[in-house]
Amino acid sequence: METVEKYYDVTPKVFLAGGTSTLTIRPRFSHAAFPAADKIKVKLLPLDGVYADGTYADTPENQLLVEWRLTEDGELAVTGKFPWEQEYNLTVELTDPGRADRVQWARVPYRKLRFNLYAVRDDLYKLRPWKGDFHMHSDFSDGQESPEYVAARNRELGMDFIAVTDHHRYDPSMVAIDYWRDKPVDIKLYPGEEIHANGNLVHIINFGGSFSVNELILKDEERYYREVADYAAGLPPLAPGQDPFQVASSEWVFDRIRDGGGLSIFCHPYWQTEKYVISEAVTSAILERKKFDAFELIGGFYPEQWRSNNFQVARYMEEREKGNIFPVVGVSDAHGTDRDFERNQLAGWYYTIVLAESAGLPAIHHAIRSNLSVAVEQVGSGIPRVYGDFRLVKYISYLLERYFPRHNELCKIEGKLMIELLGGNESAGAALKALRGQTSGYMESVFGE
Repeated sequence: METVEKYYDVTPKVFLAGGTSTLTIRPRFSHAAFPAADKIKVKLLPLDGVYADGTYADTPENQLLVEWRLTEDGELAVTGKFPWEQEYNLTVELTDPGRADRVQWARVPYRKLRFNLYAVRDDLYKLRPWKGDFHMHSDFSDGQESPEYVAARNRELGMDFIAVTDHHRYDPSMVAIDYWRDKPVDIKLYPGEEIHANGNLVHIINFGGSFSVNELILKDEERYYREVADYAAGLPPLAPGQDPFQVASSEWVFDRIRDGGGLSIFCHPYWQTEKYVISEAVTSAILERKKFDAFELIGGFYPEQWRSNNFQVARYMEEREKGNIFPVVGVSDAHGTDRDFERNQLAGWYYTIVLAESAGLPAIHHAIRSNLSVAVEQVGSGIPRVYGDFRLVKYISYLLERYFPRHNELCKIEGKLMIELLGGNESAGAALKALRGQTSGYMESVFGE
């Protein structure tokens, strides 16, 4: 079985479950051309192996029906039934390549080309996958590079959207936004900050808020302490060790983020220095009360702190088992994008995929709050591990294999040109303008209308 992603364009790859759909397979190169129609066999099979009669047997009676034809342009048009939400294998067997003028075919009596497809129910079919990072730093706090450079590098790493979220600082995210605002780029840049509220060890991300909560606290600390005291007074009795001030302060921050139209993210509860920075008791109270919008399930860490992500995943699973379900995200918490990945500079290794109608801020917020996101861990060039609802994990695992590789390559080209433009190469601006929209065009070719 050959890898066919480079040789053929398949349009679309994702279908509405429960009906009949048509796809087109276009050879991209002459050496991938299809032979005559009488030398082609086509078969469509569901990946889970369940057939129309409920059995697993691969018999002609319960294979999914397929009709196909070769077009005048040499494309293969295939119409098949996709009755259930799942992945499907479309196998195209070439019994005679039909290229006697090419010596290599004499050694290949036949080929089987397998094209992996996916059908989803209507609620997911209308959505698109967006790759993003909610948590990262620039040289305005303890990062290594300027905000506008961080944005360019993240596009090179395949991100559709990001926010620079420096410690105590909202303005660096605006520096990145303002620099790229009028440039012909497709990455979405949003406001953000990492909030360190006075007297509270809990770190919280403000993603997309219209104002800085850090600045709100600094401008009127008396009001902050007064309102947090009111929040604390309204709390029910807490378990031993569940510091009412830290719980109340966190919930005050969550509410102020939402006042600004932002998304609140509860960060890295198992991050440690000499001890866990956030006590286990406070983590439990925040998870139980669930006033945040999303939980930072996977994130950047020092290599010797590899247990942090393990603990967050295990805790998430334990909470789900108890019926406490909440949205999750993956973040890099990157403090640099170019230096060695020896310390906490793991750009591109941890990220989120969101299923949303668009990459606009309201759509991303709505999708996260609707549990339509997964956290992804992909260390270096290793295999990705996906965390979230099983239905989404199955679908997005397919997309990571069959959609995102080319998406990432297109983003990489744009990101490199962004860096060239940032470095003073004015001709890169014209190249960016010419390429603008290529990722959205590819997306629509995969997902159809």
